[in-house]
Amino acid sequence: MSMTVQQRPDTANLHGVFEQLMYVITSTEQASASNFKFRYIADVYVGGVMVSRVKVFPNTAGAGVFRVDKLLVPHFSTTNAYQDTTAGTVVQTNTIFNTGGVGGATTKVFSSSNGESVRQIEVKFGQEYASSATANPTVYLNQVTGEYINLFMSAGLTRTHTWDAGIKSYTSDNLWTTVHNMDSFRDLFLSDRQTANTQGFTSNLVSSISPILVEVEYKQPYVLGFFNDNTAPFGSTLKSIYVALYNSSNVLLDSRNFIPGTDGGVENTAVSADKDKLQFFGCGPGNFDTQTVDTTFRDFFVNEQVAYYEVCGVTGTATTPSATGDLTSTVYRFNINTCKSIYQDDDYTKMYVAWQNSLGCWDFQTFRLRHDYADTISRKSFDQVAGNWNTADAAQDFEYRGTQGGTRIARVDATQELTATTDLLQDADVAVLETLMLSPQVFLISAADGLGVTPITVTDTGYVKKRRVNDRQPFLYQIKFKYAKQRPTTKGGTFRGLS
Repeated sequence: MSMTVQQRPDTANLHGVFEQLMYVITSTEQASASNFKFRYIADVYVGGVMVSRVKVFPNTAGAGVFRVDKLLVPHFSTTNAYQDTTAGTVVQTNTIFNTGGVGGATTKVFSSSNGESVRQIEVKFGQEYASSATANPTVYLNQVTGEYINLFMSAGLTRTHTWDAGIKSYTSDNLWTTVHNMDSFRDLFLSDRQTANTQGFTSNLVSSISPILVEVEYKQPYVLGFFNDNTAPFGSTLKSIYVALYNSSNVLLDSRNFIPGTDGGVENTAVSADKDKLQFFGCGPGNFDTQTVDTTFRDFFVNEQVAYYEVCGVTGTATTPSATGDLTSTVYRFNINTCKSIYQDDDYTKMYVAWQNSLGCWDFQTFRLRHDYADTISRKSFDQVAGNWNTADAAQDFEYRGTQGGTRIARVDATQELTATTDLLQDADVAVLETLMLSPQVFLISAADGLGVTPITVTDTGYVKKRRVNDRQPFLYQIKFKYAKQRPTTKGGTFRGLS
Protein backbone atom coordinates (compact mmCIF):
# COMPACT_ATOMS: atom_id res chain seq x y z
CA MET A 1 0.00 0.00 0.00
CA SER A 2 1.54 3.29 -1.08
CA MET A 3 0.20 6.85 -0.93
CA THR A 4 2.25 9.85 -2.06
CA VAL A 5 1.80 13.59 -1.44
CA GLN A 6 2.39 15.14 -4.85
CA GLN A 7 1.69 18.73 -3.81
CA ARG A 8 1.51 20.41 -0.41
CA PRO A 9 1.70 23.95 1.02
CA ASP A 10 5.28 25.06 1.60
CA THR A 11 6.22 23.88 5.09
CA ALA A 12 9.33 26.02 5.42
CA ASN A 13 7.30 29.22 5.81
CA LEU A 14 4.32 30.54 7.73
CA HIS A 15 0.95 30.81 5.97
CA GLY A 16 -2.21 32.84 6.43
CA VAL A 17 -5.15 30.61 7.31
CA PHE A 18 -7.25 32.33 4.63
CA GLU A 19 -4.78 31.44 1.90
CA GLN A 20 -5.64 28.69 -0.56
CA LEU A 21 -3.97 25.61 0.97
CA MET A 22 -3.98 22.64 -1.40
CA TYR A 23 -2.90 19.00 -1.18
CA VAL A 24 -2.72 16.56 -4.11
CA ILE A 25 -2.49 12.86 -3.17
CA THR A 26 -1.99 9.75 -5.30
CA SER A 27 -2.23 6.05 -4.42
CA THR A 28 -1.13 2.83 -6.10
CA GLU A 29 -4.34 1.18 -4.85
CA GLN A 30 -6.48 3.64 -6.77
CA ALA A 31 -4.97 2.49 -10.05
CA SER A 32 -5.85 -1.17 -9.40
CA ALA A 33 -8.82 -2.45 -11.38
CA SER A 34 -9.68 -4.85 -8.55
CA ASN A 35 -10.44 -2.02 -6.08
CA PHE A 36 -13.91 -0.47 -6.10
CA LYS A 37 -15.58 2.55 -4.47
CA PHE A 38 -12.22 4.21 -3.95
CA ARG A 39 -12.03 7.47 -2.01
CA TYR A 40 -9.17 9.50 -0.53
CA ILE A 41 -9.46 10.58 3.13
CA ALA A 42 -8.04 13.65 4.86
CA ASP A 43 -8.16 14.03 8.64
CA VAL A 44 -7.44 17.53 9.97
CA TYR A 45 -6.02 17.96 13.49
CA VAL A 46 -5.94 21.20 15.49
CA GLY A 47 -4.25 21.11 18.86
CA GLY A 48 -3.80 17.35 18.53
CA VAL A 49 -7.57 16.80 18.18
CA MET A 50 -9.21 15.70 14.94
CA VAL A 51 -11.67 18.41 13.95
CA SER A 52 -12.63 17.32 10.45
CA ARG A 53 -12.65 14.29 8.15
CA VAL A 54 -13.16 14.71 4.42
CA LYS A 55 -13.50 12.01 1.75
CA VAL A 56 -13.15 12.76 -1.97
CA PHE A 57 -13.37 10.66 -5.11
CA PRO A 58 -10.34 10.60 -7.44
CA ASN A 59 -10.26 13.17 -10.22
CA THR A 60 -9.89 12.12 -13.86
CA ALA A 61 -6.13 11.75 -13.32
CA GLY A 62 -6.70 9.44 -10.35
CA ALA A 63 -5.50 11.92 -7.73
CA GLY A 64 -7.24 13.24 -4.63
CA VAL A 65 -7.34 17.02 -4.33
CA PHE A 66 -8.02 18.62 -0.93
CA ARG A 67 -8.39 22.30 -0.08
CA VAL A 68 -7.91 22.38 3.70
CA ASP A 69 -8.09 26.12 4.48
CA LYS A 70 -11.88 26.07 4.37
CA LEU A 71 -11.83 23.37 7.05
CA LEU A 72 -9.43 25.32 9.29
CA VAL A 73 -10.91 28.83 9.27
CA PRO A 74 -13.57 28.07 11.96
CA HIS A 75 -10.81 27.08 14.37
CA PHE A 76 -8.97 30.43 14.20
CA SER A 77 -10.04 33.70 15.78
CA THR A 78 -8.64 36.96 17.11
CA THR A 79 -9.69 38.21 20.52
CA ASN A 80 -9.08 41.49 22.33
CA ALA A 81 -9.34 39.76 25.72
CA TYR A 82 -6.20 39.52 27.80
CA GLN A 83 -5.87 35.75 28.15
CA ASP A 84 -3.39 35.51 31.02
CA THR A 85 -5.54 37.25 33.62
CA THR A 86 -7.22 35.43 36.50
CA ALA A 87 -9.47 38.37 37.23
CA GLY A 88 -12.61 36.37 36.55
CA THR A 89 -15.62 38.64 36.80
CA VAL A 90 -13.70 41.74 35.72
CA VAL A 91 -12.21 40.18 32.60
CA GLN A 92 -14.27 42.62 30.52
CA THR A 93 -11.92 45.45 31.53
CA ASN A 94 -8.79 43.42 30.91
CA THR A 95 -8.27 43.88 27.20
CA ILE A 96 -5.06 43.26 25.33
CA PHE A 97 -4.94 47.03 24.72
CA ASN A 98 -4.38 47.53 28.45
CA THR A 99 -1.14 45.53 28.63
CA GLY A 100 0.91 47.33 31.25
CA GLY A 101 -2.08 48.74 33.14
CA VAL A 102 -1.75 48.44 36.92
CA GLY A 103 -5.51 48.43 37.39
CA GLY A 104 -6.13 46.20 34.43
CA ALA A 105 -4.57 43.18 32.85
CA THR A 106 -0.96 43.25 34.03
CA THR A 107 1.82 45.48 35.30
CA LYS A 108 4.13 43.97 32.67
CA VAL A 109 4.62 45.34 29.16
CA PHE A 110 4.45 42.01 27.30
CA SER A 111 1.60 39.56 27.12
CA SER A 112 1.38 36.24 25.35
CA SER A 113 -1.52 33.80 25.05
CA ASN A 114 -2.83 35.15 21.76
CA GLY A 115 -6.02 33.11 21.79
CA GLU A 116 -6.50 31.26 18.52
CA SER A 117 -4.52 33.51 16.16
CA VAL A 118 -1.53 31.20 15.57
CA ARG A 119 -1.69 27.42 15.35
CA GLN A 120 0.24 24.48 14.00
CA ILE A 121 -2.12 22.01 12.33
CA GLU A 122 -1.57 18.46 11.04
CA VAL A 123 -3.20 16.68 8.12
CA LYS A 124 -3.24 12.88 7.94
CA PHE A 125 -4.24 11.03 4.78
CA GLY A 126 -5.80 7.65 4.21
CA GLN A 127 -8.01 5.84 1.73
CA GLU A 128 -10.91 3.45 1.48
CA TYR A 129 -11.93 0.93 -1.16
CA ALA A 130 -13.87 -2.30 -1.54
CA SER A 131 -12.87 -5.65 -3.01
CA SER A 132 -16.02 -5.82 -5.20
CA ALA A 133 -18.76 -3.58 -6.50
CA THR A 134 -21.21 -4.93 -3.91
CA ALA A 135 -18.94 -5.05 -0.85
CA ASN A 136 -18.58 -2.34 1.76
CA PRO A 137 -15.32 -0.39 1.54
CA THR A 138 -12.54 -0.95 4.06
CA VAL A 139 -11.00 2.16 5.60
CA TYR A 140 -7.21 2.52 5.81
CA LEU A 141 -6.38 5.58 7.92
CA ASN A 142 -3.07 7.34 8.68
CA GLN A 143 -1.23 6.14 5.61
CA VAL A 144 0.47 9.55 5.43
CA THR A 145 1.09 11.47 8.68
CA GLY A 146 3.21 14.36 9.91
CA GLU A 147 1.94 16.88 7.34
CA TYR A 148 2.27 20.01 9.50
CA ILE A 149 1.49 23.61 8.54
CA ASN A 150 1.99 26.71 10.70
CA LEU A 151 -0.80 29.22 10.20
CA PHE A 152 -1.86 32.60 11.53
CA MET A 153 -4.94 34.79 11.27
CA SER A 154 -4.30 36.43 7.90
CA ALA A 155 -5.71 36.40 4.41
CA GLY A 156 -2.23 36.58 2.92
CA LEU A 157 -3.16 39.45 0.63
CA THR A 158 -0.82 42.13 1.95
CA ARG A 159 1.08 42.29 -1.32
CA THR A 160 1.77 45.07 -3.77
CA HIS A 161 0.11 43.32 -6.72
CA THR A 162 -3.25 44.18 -8.21
CA TRP A 163 -5.85 41.48 -7.70
CA ASP A 164 -5.46 40.01 -11.19
CA ALA A 165 -1.65 40.12 -11.13
CA GLY A 166 -1.68 38.84 -7.58
CA ILE A 167 -3.46 35.56 -8.31
CA LYS A 168 -0.25 33.84 -9.40
CA SER A 169 1.59 35.21 -6.37
CA TYR A 170 -1.33 34.25 -4.15
CA THR A 171 -0.84 30.58 -4.93
CA SER A 172 2.92 30.42 -5.39
CA ASP A 173 4.70 33.06 -3.29
CA ASN A 174 5.44 31.41 0.04
CA LEU A 175 7.89 34.01 1.29
CA TRP A 176 5.60 36.95 1.99
CA THR A 177 5.40 36.18 5.73
CA THR A 178 9.18 36.22 6.26
CA VAL A 179 9.10 40.01 6.68
CA HIS A 180 7.44 39.34 10.05
CA ASN A 181 10.00 36.79 11.32
CA MET A 182 11.77 39.37 13.54
CA ASP A 183 15.30 38.43 12.50
CA SER A 184 16.40 41.41 10.38
CA PHE A 185 16.38 45.22 10.39
CA ARG A 186 13.82 45.14 7.58
CA ASP A 187 11.29 43.05 9.52
CA LEU A 188 7.97 44.41 10.69
CA PHE A 189 5.70 44.06 13.66
CA LEU A 190 2.24 42.66 12.89
CA SER A 191 0.76 46.00 11.92
CA ASP A 192 -0.59 47.28 8.63
CA ARG A 193 1.54 50.40 9.13
CA GLN A 194 4.40 49.17 6.98
CA THR A 195 5.63 52.18 5.00
CA ALA A 196 8.58 54.32 6.03
CA ASN A 197 7.74 57.98 6.57
CA THR A 198 7.92 60.46 3.71
CA GLN A 199 8.24 63.51 5.97
CA GLY A 200 12.04 63.34 6.16
CA PHE A 201 12.43 61.78 9.62
CA THR A 202 15.44 59.54 10.20
CA SER A 203 16.02 57.34 13.21
CA ASN A 204 18.09 58.76 16.07
CA LEU A 205 19.21 55.21 16.85
CA VAL A 206 20.22 53.99 13.38
CA SER A 207 20.54 56.95 11.03
CA SER A 208 20.29 54.86 7.84
CA ILE A 209 16.69 53.92 8.67
CA SER A 210 13.62 56.03 7.94
CA PRO A 211 11.25 54.98 10.70
CA ILE A 212 7.58 54.12 10.40
CA LEU A 213 5.58 56.96 11.98
CA VAL A 214 2.79 56.40 14.49
CA GLU A 215 0.73 59.30 15.89
CA VAL A 216 -0.40 58.88 19.51
CA GLU A 217 -1.49 61.04 22.43
CA TYR A 218 -0.85 60.89 26.15
CA LYS A 219 -2.97 58.28 27.98
CA GLN A 220 -3.68 56.38 24.76
CA PRO A 221 -2.88 52.65 24.67
CA TYR A 222 -1.13 51.01 21.73
CA VAL A 223 -0.03 47.40 21.28
CA LEU A 224 2.21 45.85 18.64
CA GLY A 225 1.92 42.15 17.90
CA PHE A 226 5.01 40.16 16.93
CA PHE A 227 6.12 36.56 16.38
CA ASN A 228 8.65 35.45 18.98
CA ASP A 229 9.51 31.80 18.39
CA ASN A 230 13.09 30.94 17.48
CA THR A 231 12.15 27.63 15.82
CA ALA A 232 11.18 27.21 12.17
CA PRO A 233 9.31 28.57 10.35
CA PHE A 234 9.43 31.69 12.57
CA GLY A 235 13.13 31.95 13.39
CA SER A 236 12.85 35.01 15.64
CA THR A 237 16.14 36.34 17.02
CA LEU A 238 14.46 39.08 19.06
CA LYS A 239 15.76 39.16 22.63
CA SER A 240 14.35 42.50 23.72
CA ILE A 241 12.51 45.56 22.47
CA TYR A 242 14.47 48.77 22.84
CA VAL A 243 12.62 52.02 23.56
CA ALA A 244 14.29 55.45 23.60
CA LEU A 245 12.50 58.58 24.84
CA TYR A 246 13.23 62.09 23.51
CA ASN A 247 12.04 65.58 24.31
CA SER A 248 11.18 68.26 21.77
CA SER A 249 14.86 69.28 21.54
CA ASN A 250 15.83 65.74 20.47
CA VAL A 251 17.55 65.16 23.81
CA LEU A 252 17.50 61.55 25.04
CA LEU A 253 15.50 61.39 28.26
CA ASP A 254 15.70 57.68 29.02
CA SER A 255 15.95 54.30 27.31
CA ARG A 256 15.38 50.70 28.22
CA ASN A 257 15.45 47.15 26.90
CA PHE A 258 12.14 45.47 27.64
CA ILE A 259 12.73 41.71 27.73
CA PRO A 260 10.16 39.03 26.84
CA GLY A 261 10.07 36.44 29.61
CA THR A 262 11.33 38.92 32.20
CA ASP A 263 8.91 41.80 31.66
CA GLY A 264 5.94 39.63 30.74
CA GLY A 265 5.36 37.27 27.84
CA VAL A 266 7.69 34.38 26.98
CA GLU A 267 11.34 34.41 25.86
CA ASN A 268 11.76 33.16 22.27
CA THR A 269 13.73 30.01 23.19
CA ALA A 270 11.13 29.04 25.84
CA VAL A 271 8.11 29.01 23.52
CA SER A 272 6.49 25.58 23.39
CA ALA A 273 2.76 26.22 22.94
CA ASP A 274 0.98 27.83 20.00
CA LYS A 275 -0.48 30.47 22.30
CA ASP A 276 2.97 31.94 23.00
CA LYS A 277 4.21 32.17 19.41
CA LEU A 278 2.44 35.49 18.93
CA GLN A 279 2.95 38.07 21.66
CA PHE A 280 1.98 41.68 22.28
CA PHE A 281 4.05 44.64 23.42
CA GLY A 282 2.21 47.47 25.18
CA CYS A 283 4.02 50.50 23.76
CA GLY A 284 1.52 53.34 23.89
CA PRO A 285 1.80 56.25 26.34
CA GLY A 286 -1.17 54.73 28.15
CA ASN A 287 0.75 51.47 28.57
CA PHE A 288 4.06 53.00 29.63
CA ASP A 289 2.56 55.38 32.17
CA THR A 290 0.98 52.53 34.15
CA GLN A 291 3.56 49.73 33.92
CA THR A 292 5.71 49.05 36.97
CA VAL A 293 8.66 47.39 35.24
CA ASP A 294 10.53 50.71 35.32
CA THR A 295 8.98 53.53 37.34
CA THR A 296 11.63 56.09 36.33
CA PHE A 297 10.84 55.38 32.68
CA ARG A 298 7.13 55.56 33.49
CA ASP A 299 7.34 58.99 35.13
CA PHE A 300 8.48 60.67 31.92
CA PHE A 301 5.04 59.79 30.53
CA VAL A 302 3.19 60.61 33.73
CA ASN A 303 4.78 64.07 33.74
CA GLU A 304 4.24 64.45 29.98
CA GLN A 305 7.88 65.22 29.19
CA VAL A 306 8.17 62.99 26.10
CA ALA A 307 7.82 64.49 22.60
CA TYR A 308 8.46 61.25 20.74
CA TYR A 309 10.04 57.85 21.23
CA GLU A 310 11.55 55.13 19.05
CA VAL A 311 10.76 51.42 19.30
CA CYS A 312 12.61 48.49 17.69
CA GLY A 313 13.44 44.84 18.24
CA VAL A 314 17.09 44.09 19.03
CA THR A 315 19.34 41.03 19.19
CA GLY A 316 20.35 41.18 22.86
CA THR A 317 18.84 41.83 26.26
CA ALA A 318 21.13 44.83 26.83
CA THR A 319 21.71 45.97 23.24
CA THR A 320 21.68 49.69 22.46
CA PRO A 321 21.13 49.69 18.69
CA SER A 322 23.51 51.77 16.61
CA ALA A 323 23.69 49.73 13.38
CA THR A 324 21.33 47.57 11.34
CA GLY A 325 23.04 44.43 12.60
CA ASP A 326 21.73 45.18 16.10
CA LEU A 327 18.12 45.16 14.92
CA THR A 328 15.54 42.41 14.52
CA SER A 329 12.93 44.84 13.20
CA THR A 330 12.76 48.23 11.59
CA VAL A 331 12.36 51.32 13.77
CA TYR A 332 8.98 52.77 14.70
CA ARG A 333 8.77 56.40 15.77
CA PHE A 334 5.83 57.33 18.02
CA ASN A 335 5.09 61.05 17.84
CA ILE A 336 3.04 62.29 20.81
CA ASN A 337 0.54 64.80 19.49
CA THR A 338 -0.30 67.54 21.98
CA CYS A 339 -1.50 70.05 19.40
CA LYS A 340 -5.10 71.10 18.97
CA SER A 341 -6.55 71.86 15.54
CA ILE A 342 -8.65 75.01 15.14
CA TYR A 343 -11.19 72.70 13.50
CA GLN A 344 -11.33 70.35 16.50
CA ASP A 345 -14.74 70.18 18.16
CA ASP A 346 -14.74 71.14 21.84
CA ASP A 347 -18.13 69.54 22.45
CA TYR A 348 -16.87 65.99 22.04
CA THR A 349 -13.82 64.08 23.12
CA LYS A 350 -11.59 62.70 20.41
CA MET A 351 -12.39 59.25 19.07
CA TYR A 352 -9.73 56.58 19.47
CA VAL A 353 -10.41 53.42 17.48
CA ALA A 354 -8.76 49.98 17.51
CA TRP A 355 -9.41 47.34 14.88
CA GLN A 356 -8.34 43.85 13.86
CA ASN A 357 -5.90 44.31 11.03
CA SER A 358 -5.09 42.05 8.08
CA LEU A 359 -2.49 40.17 10.13
CA GLY A 360 -4.77 39.18 12.99
CA CYS A 361 -3.42 41.81 15.42
CA TRP A 362 -4.45 45.40 16.16
CA ASP A 363 -4.02 48.84 14.65
CA PHE A 364 -5.16 52.18 16.05
CA GLN A 365 -6.27 55.56 14.77
CA THR A 366 -7.33 58.82 16.40
CA PHE A 367 -10.18 60.84 14.90
CA ARG A 368 -9.40 64.30 16.26
CA LEU A 369 -11.73 66.49 14.27
CA ARG A 370 -15.48 66.95 14.35
CA HIS A 371 -17.73 63.95 14.72
CA ASP A 372 -21.53 63.91 14.67
CA TYR A 373 -23.90 61.66 16.57
CA ALA A 374 -27.30 60.49 15.33
CA ASP A 375 -29.90 58.05 16.62
CA THR A 376 -31.74 55.68 14.31
CA ILE A 377 -35.05 55.07 16.06
CA SER A 378 -37.82 52.54 15.48
CA ARG A 379 -41.04 52.21 17.47
CA LYS A 380 -43.56 49.44 17.99
CA SER A 381 -47.03 50.79 18.79
CA PHE A 382 -50.48 49.47 19.59
CA ASP A 383 -53.97 50.97 19.87
CA GLN A 384 -55.58 51.09 23.30
CA VAL A 385 -59.15 51.99 24.17
CA ALA A 386 -59.23 55.78 24.20
CA GLY A 387 -60.02 56.86 27.76
CA ASN A 388 -59.42 55.87 31.35
CA TRP A 389 -60.83 52.37 30.89
CA ASN A 390 -58.36 50.88 33.33
CA THR A 391 -59.19 53.23 36.27
CA ALA A 392 -62.97 53.75 35.87
CA ASP A 393 -64.88 52.47 38.92
CA ALA A 394 -67.72 53.45 41.30
CA ALA A 395 -65.87 56.58 42.34
CA GLN A 396 -64.59 57.64 38.89
CA ASP A 397 -66.52 57.88 35.63
CA PHE A 398 -65.14 56.72 32.30
CA GLU A 399 -63.73 59.70 30.44
CA TYR A 400 -63.31 59.30 26.70
CA ARG A 401 -61.00 62.31 26.50
CA GLY A 402 -58.87 61.29 29.46
CA THR A 403 -55.09 61.08 29.47
CA GLN A 404 -55.12 57.32 28.90
CA GLY A 405 -55.65 55.22 25.77
CA GLY A 406 -55.22 55.86 22.07
CA THR A 407 -52.03 54.97 20.23
CA ARG A 408 -49.40 53.76 22.68
CA ILE A 409 -45.71 52.98 22.26
CA ALA A 410 -44.89 49.48 23.42
CA ARG A 411 -41.21 49.60 22.63
CA VAL A 412 -38.52 51.98 21.36
CA ASP A 413 -35.36 50.65 19.70
CA ALA A 414 -32.51 53.07 19.15
CA THR A 415 -29.09 52.57 17.58
CA GLN A 416 -26.53 55.33 17.89
CA GLU A 417 -24.48 56.18 14.82
CA LEU A 418 -21.65 58.63 14.38
CA THR A 419 -19.63 60.17 11.60
CA ALA A 420 -15.98 60.78 12.49
CA THR A 421 -13.40 62.94 10.74
CA THR A 422 -9.74 61.98 10.67
CA ASP A 423 -6.82 64.24 11.26
CA LEU A 424 -4.74 65.26 8.23
CA LEU A 425 -3.34 62.02 6.77
CA GLN A 426 -0.32 61.10 4.67
CA ASP A 427 -0.22 58.39 1.99
CA ALA A 428 0.83 55.68 4.44
CA ASP A 429 -2.08 56.50 6.77
CA VAL A 430 -4.53 56.22 3.89
CA ALA A 431 -3.41 52.64 3.23
CA VAL A 432 -3.86 51.75 6.91
CA LEU A 433 -7.32 53.32 6.97
CA GLU A 434 -8.37 50.94 4.21
CA THR A 435 -7.78 48.00 6.56
CA LEU A 436 -10.13 49.65 9.07
CA MET A 437 -12.84 49.64 6.41
CA LEU A 438 -12.28 45.91 5.83
CA SER A 439 -11.96 44.90 9.48
CA PRO A 440 -14.44 42.46 11.08
CA GLN A 441 -13.73 43.80 14.60
CA VAL A 442 -13.66 47.49 15.52
CA PHE A 443 -13.63 49.01 19.02
CA LEU A 444 -14.00 52.50 20.41
CA ILE A 445 -11.54 53.04 23.28
CA SER A 446 -11.90 55.57 26.04
CA ALA A 447 -8.95 57.80 26.86
CA ALA A 448 -8.39 56.08 30.22
CA ASP A 449 -5.47 53.76 29.45
CA GLY A 450 -7.39 51.28 27.34
CA LEU A 451 -10.23 50.68 29.76
CA GLY A 452 -13.77 51.15 28.53
CA VAL A 453 -13.82 49.28 25.22
CA THR A 454 -17.02 49.58 23.18
CA PRO A 455 -17.69 47.45 20.06
CA ILE A 456 -18.67 49.40 16.95
CA THR A 457 -19.07 48.57 13.28
CA VAL A 458 -18.14 50.49 10.14
CA THR A 459 -21.24 51.23 8.05
CA ASP A 460 -19.58 52.80 5.00
CA THR A 461 -19.90 50.54 1.95
CA GLY A 462 -17.28 52.23 -0.19
CA TYR A 463 -13.76 53.57 0.14
CA VAL A 464 -11.78 55.81 -2.20
CA LYS A 465 -8.03 55.46 -1.81
CA LYS A 466 -6.65 58.98 -2.14
CA ARG A 467 -3.16 59.49 -3.60
CA ARG A 468 -0.91 62.49 -4.13
CA VAL A 469 -1.05 61.98 -7.89
CA ASN A 470 -4.80 62.64 -7.81
CA ASP A 471 -5.43 64.76 -4.72
CA ARG A 472 -3.51 67.38 -2.83
CA GLN A 473 -1.87 65.90 0.27
CA PRO A 474 -2.57 65.74 3.23
CA PHE A 475 -6.00 64.12 3.15
CA LEU A 476 -9.15 64.17 5.26
CA TYR A 477 -11.56 61.25 5.57
CA GLN A 478 -14.99 60.85 7.10
CA ILE A 479 -16.03 57.38 8.23
CA LYS A 480 -19.40 56.27 9.55
CA PHE A 481 -19.69 53.96 12.54
CA LYS A 482 -22.56 52.35 14.39
CA TYR A 483 -22.54 51.13 17.97
CA ALA A 484 -22.79 47.35 17.99
CA LYS A 485 -25.22 47.39 20.92
CA GLN A 486 -28.53 49.20 21.00
CA ARG A 487 -28.92 52.29 23.09
CA PRO A 488 -30.80 51.54 26.35
CA THR A 489 -34.39 52.75 26.28
CA THR A 490 -37.37 52.53 28.60
CA LYS A 491 -40.93 51.41 27.85
CA GLY A 492 -44.42 52.63 28.58
CA GLY A 493 -46.98 50.62 30.51
CA THR A 494 -50.50 50.50 31.85
CA PHE A 495 -51.06 51.78 35.38
CA ARG A 496 -52.36 48.91 37.47
CA GLY A 497 -53.06 50.73 40.74
CA LEU A 498 -50.76 48.43 42.66
CA SER A 499 -49.44 49.50 46.04
